[in-house]
Amino acid sequence: MSMLTDMLERDRIRFGFTVGQVAYRLGISPEEYRRLIADEPLVSFETWQRICDLYGWPQTFVSGAAE
Repeated sequence: MSMLTDMLERDRIRFGFTVGQVAYRLGISPEEYRRLIADEPLVSFETWQRICDLYGWPQTFVSGAAE
């Protein structure tokens, strides 16, 4: 796992969300979320923004990750 996927899983667990709950909040399918965690980050910039909003990550982190 990459540092980003580690952070995604750490915060998902810390917030007490299931994979389905996170996927719903991000507007993606659970399968898309699982692919993201499997280190296949093929998500839109909007999804990255939603991840930051959900977990309170700084937006600058997203802009660097999505490039």
